[in-house]
Amino acid sequence: MKQAIDPAWPRDDFSRVPYAVFTDAEIYRLENQRIFRGPVWNYLCHDIELPKTGDFVTTWVGDTHVIVARNGAGLVHAFENSCAHRGAKLTSAVRGNAAHLTCPYHLWTYTLEGDLQGVTFQRGVGGKGGMPACFEKKDHGLNKLRVAIYGGLVFGTFSDHAPPLEEFLGPHSLSQIDRLLVQRKPKVLGYLRQRIPGNWKLYNENVRDPYHGSLLHQFQVSFGLQQPTMRGGIKLDADLKNTWNHSIITEQDAASQKIVAEAYAGTGKFNPDLKMADPALTRVPLDLGDNYKTTILSMFPTLIVAQVDNTYAIRHLRPKGPDLVELHITYLGFESDTPEQTRDKLLTVNFIGPAGYISLEDGEALRLVQQGIRHRRPGGHEVLEMGGVGPIVDTDYLSQEISIRGFWSFYHQIMGLPAAGRAEATP
Repeated sequence: MKQAIDPAWPRDDFSRVPYAVFTDAEIYRLENQRIFRGPVWNYLCHDIELPKTGDFVTTWVGDTHVIVARNGAGLVHAFENSCAHRGAKLTSAVRGNAAHLTCPYHLWTYTLEGDLQGVTFQRGVGGKGGMPACFEKKDHGLNKLRVAIYGGLVFGTFSDHAPPLEEFLGPHSLSQIDRLLVQRKPKVLGYLRQRIPGNWKLYNENVRDPYHGSLLHQFQVSFGLQQPTMRGGIKLDADLKNTWNHSIITEQDAASQKIVAEAYAGTGKFNPDLKMADPALTRVPLDLGDNYKTTILSMFPTLIVAQVDNTYAIRHLRPKGPDLVELHITYLGFESDTPEQTRDKLLTVNFIGPAGYISLEDGEALRLVQQGIRHRRPGGHEVLEMGGVGPIVDTDYLSQEISIRGFWSFYHQIMGLPAAGRAEATP
């Protein structure tokens, strides 16, 4: 059992990651304890999803089902979806509106702040039964999370030791949230859920990995959404946990096509002659005017805010065990959009999702990795050396895996694992 929860991390620059972190059930249990109930801020929802008093949504923090509600004072509260009486789930709704929350089992009622409001038959019936005189409703509220909001993104934590939210997010996350979600008021265009048969951390690796973007996705490289010669790179926060991965279109991109063709020679992935029967999808103009073609903002542990071409989306990872993760996507437009701009955003939604021209391959890649490592020999590990080894630093290029090592550095720390670099890497 010791080996299962304490796999060897051969190098202290996290260029080697033990496969056991993706497959071991005990590690997954500890993640729910040390990460999701630990000193981190977990994404819950966007406050535009709670426009009115009494509006609520349900979501997940690791394995814990959570209700997020707006009270009469306009404040957002969050608490576990589990009655303080006998533990029953209060609601199975994805979203709704209610004056209060009532347990379907014994009809205990709670306020939108998560406080116990009423106990059926508290005084008994006909002078008999009822709760004891020492029973106090104030002692039996729902298990609450601390809530903080930045740029409309609602976060919650079970811990009293989580740092202030803005410090946790870091300057790059704050600036990109401002750019993507604050300078224009967003609106929800729709939702999508995808169940991927892979570990939740594999998706975290994927979105921090621009190396694969122009290799796995033929559509992306052939139609110029992201190519390795593009201007761009990654920026990390001080703790290395949050990553801003971006690419920018420039006048030099057209002149770089020969370099791109040479780099992809023999791979079959770069096909500049590839055409679409209806090219409208690839002709939607960028509406921010700053030439950012992709922005993938990855925030520990489970939030991704992304702009891919003209598609804006919030991606939320909901772990369902070591071998399964649910990806919940909220597609966004903006209140200031014209009807034509809204139509264009609905069109470019076809980039991202389980059947998207880009994201189609990501879920399959994660499935293949999970299958491939499930029965690997003990001691097996990933090799993360693209872009170099050693210090984990920002880059001004895209073909790298450095930001993945940043994720693992913080993960290793918050999980309280023994020092890395305790064993030589296995060939």
